[in-house]
Amino acid sequence: MASADRLVVALLAAGRSRRFGTEDKLLAPLRGKPLLHWAAEAGRAIDAAQHFIVAGPDLAQQALPDGYDLLVNPVPQQGLASSLRIAAHQARTLGASALLILLGDMPLVTPVHLRSLLAIHQRDGARPVFSRSGTQAAQPPALFPARLFPELESLSGDSGARAFAADARFAEAAANVLADVDTPEDLARCSNLLRS
Repeated sequence: MASADRLVVALLAAGRSRRFGTEDKLLAPLRGKPLLHWAAEAGRAIDAAQHFIVAGPDLAQQALPDGYDLLVNPVPQQGLASSLRIAAHQARTLGASALLILLGDMPLVTPVHLRSLLAIHQRDGARPVFSRSGTQAAQPPALFPARLFPELESLSGDSGARAFAADARFAEAAANVLADVDTPEDLARCSNLLRS
């Protein structure tokens, strides 16, 4: 079972933003604050032993959300797996019972959705819990029990942790909650959704 004293929350923010253009998408303004801060606020609403952000060297410190410790990913070009390895290592080092993974480019994720992941984990703590909406494939946010930390630490490439989805439970998300920002058009769409 993940309790507040054993859960850690990791906000992954080391992506390269190639489709967004020349600026770092995570620093792009969205309704008055950097894109990254929207997911950070949702994560901070979850009671946890530690909240940390895994960021590339370029992002480190310049936009660190309140309440998050910084872990620098020195090799963000190695893909999402490199950040997952760092997050899982930190969780294992802290003796965490579970690791909640959020992505910095998902501004519409809510504390309510994150709590639904936790509730499912509390009923079946041995299996990972992924998010999905309708017929979408498994995606973050996701929660991993401690028994999977060694496997997460050995991931490679940019596929992330999808290999774990075959044995996962799922938290259904409301429409648009799992929207991510890859392009300026995505950012504008999320801005419109936040306005309504």
